[in-house]
Amino acid sequence: MSARAKSSGSVQFSLFGAEAAEPVLDDLDGVLLGGGHWARLGGTARLSIVVADMWRAVALVGEFAARGVAAQTDAVEPAPHQGFVARTAFCAPLSPQAARWTRGANQGAPPGLILTPRALRLWAVAAGRADGAGYLISTTASDDAVHLLAGAQLARLGLAAVSLTHHPGPGWRITSVKRLRRLAELVGELPEGAGADWPC
Repeated sequence: MSARAKSSGSVQFSLFGAEAAEPVLDDLDGVLLGGGHWARLGGTARLSIVVADMWRAVALVGEFAARGVAAQTDAVEPAPHQGFVARTAFCAPLSPQAARWTRGANQGAPPGLILTPRALRLWAVAAGRADGAGYLISTTASDDAVHLLAGAQLARLGLAAVSLTHHPGPGWRITSVKRLRRLAELVGELPEGAGADWPC
C-alpha cells in the first residue's frame, strides 16, 4: 500500500480507495456531481465540464484517457466567469453513460447511483477545494436531487458532510480531522498542480 508523506504526517491510502480499483466509465459520475454536462449526437455522447483551474482540466483529460476516451482541453472565458473546459470527444462508448443521466432534455442522477472512490476522486478534481473550515466539494445547486444524492453518497463512504446552500457553496463541506484523513485516503495521490486544493 503506497503512502504519501506530508509535513503533518503520513497518509496511508485505503485498500478500498481510488488507487485500489481499475478506472471504469462509471467513475465519470463524479464529474457529473461536480457540474458536468452530457451532449448527445446520434449514437455518441460527449461529456464536458467548466472548472476553475487549468490543473483540474488537465487532470480530467488524463482521467478520461485512462478510461479510453479521447479528450481535449481549451481555455474558455464564459461571461461572467472565467475557467477552463475539459471535454471528451463524441464517442459511442459514452452513449450508455449519457443515457443513464438524461431523461429527454433533462439531466439527473441515475437511480441506484453508487459513488465509488474513483468517482469521488474525479468529483474532487472537478470541484473540490480546501477552505478555512474543512474541505468543500461543490455541486451545481443546493436544492436539487443531485445535490442531495451527493451528500448521501458522501455519508455512505464515511464522509458525513454539511450542506452549504449559499456562498461558498452550493456544495458539501467535510470537516473533522478523522473525516478529512479518510477523504485523503479515498481520493489518493495529489494531482500535479493541485497544491492546497487537494485533501491531505
